[in-house]
Amino acid sequence: MEFKLYAFYLFMTRCALYILLSALFSISCEKTHEEKLEENISYYISHTITNSSGYQPMLTIIQDTITVGEFAEMTLLINENDILKYREEIDKDNREISRLENSNNTDVDDELLLKSYKESLKNCSKKIKLRLDQNDKLEELRHNKAVAFYVAQHKCRLKNGFGVLDENRFYIIADDKDKVLNVSDNYSESTLKMRTLFDIRYLKK
Repeated sequence: MEFKLYAFYLFMTRCALYILLSALFSISCEKTHEEKLEENISYYISHTITNSSGYQPMLTIIQDTITVGEFAEMTLLINENDILKYREEIDKDNREISRLENSNNTDVDDELLLKSYKESLKNCSKKIKLRLDQNDKLEELRHNKAVAFYVAQHKCRLKNGFGVLDENRFYIIADDKDKVLNVSDNYSESTLKMRTLFDIRYLKK
């Protein structure tokens, strides 16, 4: 009986040791967030950038992590500013419409202007409604802590027109799964692209 207990204890000890070693091995083999991102960036640049000859990755640094809530807050502020701007435009259009409609002149130019102001009035009203509808969804997302985007800087070498390797710097937008969504050498352009991607992913459902 004692031998059986000892054998069972030895078997369980070996099983526990095997499970522990397997877990440690899988952790040590798992790629870091930066490594996965750099791998995806390298693939994206090699298959998307026209002049990617001689591509050599150098360094990838995550510059910013943007949550859904943070981006929703930022978009709410932008929308409020847009709404104010469009309301000012509406006031201006209404004043011009009133002036033209009360004018004794009925020439073709005035009629075209009147039509133009009425069209502008309609467009501004549509844009205000669109942003107000967005704001309802954005309010629901304000406290969402999930990652929306990673913004990273990626340094690499690419061959120039003379076949010489030059150092390049790109700004990368990636999602929470490390999928590369946009590569640009201009940070402002990347920011604009993020808003478009955010609208598609979170506001047009």
